[in-house]
Order: sequence, then structure tokens, then C-alpha cells
Amino acid sequence: MKRFYLLLTILCVISISNLSAKTIQTYLPASSDADKRAQEVIKSVELQIQILVDELPIESNLQIKYGAKEGPFFDPELMEVHIPYEFVTEVLTRFKKDNYQETSVSPIEATQDAILHTLGHEYGHAFIFANQVVVLGKEEDAADTLATLLLIHSFENGTDIALSAADLFSLEDGDIDEFDDDHFWDEHSLDAQRYFSTLCLIYGSDPEKYADIIPKEQLSIERDLYCEEEYFRQTANWDRLKERYSILPNKS
Repeated sequence: MKRFYLLLTILCVISISNLSAKTIQTYLPASSDADKRAQEVIKSVELQIQILVDELPIESNLQIKYGAKEGPFFDPELMEVHIPYEFVTEVLTRFKKDNYQETSVSPIEATQDAILHTLGHEYGHAFIFANQVVVLGKEEDAADTLATLLLIHSFENGTDIALSAADLFSLEDGDIDEFDDDHFWDEHSLDAQRYFSTLCLIYGSDPEKYADIIPKEQLSIERDLYCEEEYFRQTANWDRLKERYSILPNKS
């Protein structure tokens, strides 16, 4: 009987180990007080991050490195997501300067939300690469959509989390005085486009709750109806992704 329980315990440990090995979160040393603060903010949403990466499994091990020198970005050769502490500090500073607490969401909470969306975005790249998902069009747009759907379907307040992330796009767009060719050649859509695309999915997920986030000009051309259709279309795609990749073949 003791051997049975010992064997059962070993099997459980192996199972848990295999699951946790899929995505490893690593914190590089914090070299300043600002970095330490950024590290604390990331750690405060560590459990939510794990929920996000568990929602859609990938076929390769992935490492998330916090405190990297550059980023945020996904490195397909190393299978790593890099998130600099400086990025977190910059996001927190933006929300503080904008007096974001007036929205009833504190700058710290908004930064936590933005981190979740950013990680969802970079994890989306890793998911697309590792599972060889076919994407027609900009992969950056697909990763944005995936990040927003991850939030909406993973958390009860996922739409509110995504709303803070959308507001960050709006703040970044406000930093641009004029557009040049580099903006249009960039692999990402314009921040304003990313803002409205995210708002569209949020509205479509609950038109009654978010009735006020669609501008009147867009209502006049029935953009609200498009957003509802877009949300249901993308949710159907989401369901197909989950059905196809929720159980991955064991490659050991």
C-alpha cells in the first residue's frame, strides 16, 4: 500500500512538473528602486499571468524573462518573451501623469492590466509560432485580438482589464505630433487603430455595459453592429483554436 501511495505521489509530481515546465517566469535582478517597484507590480499579477498562459497551451517550452534589456517582444529562436522593468515603469508613469485614478482605476491597477494585455499579446506570438497557426494579414493585429480575447474569456473582469490596455494605446497615440512614413511601415497598426480595435471587441462582448465607449460618429455608420458581429466572429475563431490546441500531442 505504501508503494502505491509513493508511486501515486511520484506520478502527480511528474504531471505537475510537466505542466509547469511549459511556461517559466524568470525575474532578472532589479538594479534600481524603480526596477524593484516594477518587479513588485509584475509579481502582483503572477497568478493571473499563469491563468493566461494555461488558457491556450503551446507545443514548446516558453520562458518569460522580466527585467530584460529590450522589449516587450517574443524571440522565436530562444522561445522567450522579454519584458523590461523599464517598460513597466514607463506604463505606470503614463497612467500617473494622466491622473488615471479619475476613471476609478488606480495607476497601479491600470499598469497591472496593461501588463496582462502585453503578456497576452506576446504569448499570442509564441502560440502562433509554436503551433504553426496560419495568419493572413498582420500577425501583430492577430496577437492584439488574441490578447483581448484571452482577457475577456479568462477573467470575470477581463473586459475592464482590456479597457485599461486600450487606454494605454490612446495615451501613446497622444504622444505623436505628426505621422511620417515610419509609422505606416511599422509592423504594428497605429496606436489609435489598436485602441479602437480593442474597444470594438470590448463593446461587442457586452453592448449594454459598454454602450458609451463607441463614439456617436461611429454609431451613425452602424459601427456598433459591426463590433458585435466582429466579437462573435472572433469568439468563434477562439473556440476553434481552443478545440484544436487544448489537448496537444505528447512529444516526449
